[in-house]
Amino acid sequence: MKNTALVAFALLAACSSPKEEPPAYRLPPEWEPHEAVWFTYSGTAADTVLDKVVLAMDTATRVVCAADNDSLAATIVMRWDSLGIARTRYRVEVMGEGLYAPAVRDAGPIFLRRRDGSPAVLDPDWNYYGDLENLVGTPAHLLAYEDSFPRMLARRMGLPVVHSDLVIEGGAVEVNGAGVLLQVEAVTMQRNPGWSRDSMEHELKRVLGVRDIIWLKEGPADDMWYLEPRIHGRVFNQGTGGHVDEFCRFVNDSTVLLAWPEDDELADPVHAVARHRMEVNERILQEAGLHVLHAPVPVLEYRGLILDSLKDHHARLLARYPEVQHGDSVRQLHAASYLNLLITNGCVFVPAYWHEGLSEEMRIKDERMRKLLRPLFSGRRIVPIDPRAINRFGGGMHCWTQQQPR
Repeated sequence: MKNTALVAFALLAACSSPKEEPPAYRLPPEWEPHEAVWFTYSGTAADTVLDKVVLAMDTATRVVCAADNDSLAATIVMRWDSLGIARTRYRVEVMGEGLYAPAVRDAGPIFLRRRDGSPAVLDPDWNYYGDLENLVGTPAHLLAYEDSFPRMLARRMGLPVVHSDLVIEGGAVEVNGAGVLLQVEAVTMQRNPGWSRDSMEHELKRVLGVRDIIWLKEGPADDMWYLEPRIHGRVFNQGTGGHVDEFCRFVNDSTVLLAWPEDDELADPVHAVARHRMEVNERILQEAGLHVLHAPVPVLEYRGLILDSLKDHHARLLARYPEVQHGDSVRQLHAASYLNLLITNGCVFVPAYWHEGLSEEMRIKDERMRKLLRPLFSGRRIVPIDPRAINRFGGGMHCWTQQQPR
């Protein structure tokens, strides 16, 4: 055979090696029981998305919201009081001045289980999505704080810390609970210059407790790395550069959902590029022995933008692409995805984009995604949430939440 089926191999190895000691640490898959789901508030319109998630959260899942000071903590409590959210359903943790890590999955803690089942916190390296050396407009103390967020939280909770010098963003890794890890070459390599592929695999296996690592190639075209944001022509985007939680998610130990533009959508270059990349990724997944289900992609929503050299992000774009000038009109796409979904004890929070006045195509896509999920998560409520206010920041509600395993 050309390739070994990784999933089958992993399961066979588990059965045929009863004396093999389990890994020191394990990252549980998202569908295993949660003790809590963590949030961080950003003070932006994106918080309204998180409010909706908390309102609909199943009572079996506790919510923990991190705040950087007592004033913000009081604001969160008052806000959730006004929404009718019982204080018994959540707690607010004051972490200290300087916390601004809205994408808590990426810059915050990754919760592990040790061999004896007790919890631990992974503290990987953090380089602000590969841009630590050149970041504009972010104070050094803020970056240092984000880098220490997992350690601070571990101390507060009295949990041991598992340190790694490898940059591991939570949205960049996806596990099946049976020894297989999905990650994306374009992300992992870019974040970790100087590391060989073998050394990265060794470290990922050490800290996440996996046996086999599947290297997907690239993510969709509307999740470009924000330092290289041009998709084509005058269409731009700012994202992570290809986090796996935007386009490929495990739903059980042998099945993945893969974002898939349909044939009749390929006239748009954004969908055409994404489809080519997903075809490559699908071959990799199938060769690894995984069952692949195609998930819809959202209707593309372009937004007009007038470039302003006084704005940091615009200035960087103008410097990188001299063919566009201050005052020029361009089009921007946000990182929208149906697969940036959150699984909790009793719910699956799935992106939904249609509302009254929008296209029938959008409504059909939303319903198609929910229909796809229902038999896969028959014991959970499928809860639609409009994530646009977070999409504008280059991510989704999965990026801005983090589960704490039970």
